[in-house]
Amino acid sequence: MLNGLNKFGLPVKYGLIACLGCPAGLFLANMLGITNGGTSYFMAAIAGGIGGAVGGWIRKRQGKQS
Repeated sequence: MLNGLNKFGLPVKYGLIACLGCPAGLFLANMLGITNGGTSYFMAAIAGGIGGAVGGWIRKRQGKQS
C-alpha cells in the first residue's frame, strides 16, 4: 500500500498514513455523535503521526519491509 512512500522508510510512511487517518476518524466520530467534540483535529494529527511512526519503527526492527 502506498509504495511510493517506501523510499522514506517505514516510520515516515506509517506516520504520514496515521497523521491523515486520525483526523478523518475523529471527523467521522464527531459526525456520528460518538464524541463530545472536545478533541482537536490538530492534536489528533500530531498524536496519530507519532503513534504511526512508532509503529513503523517497531515493524522495521522486526525486519518487515512494508
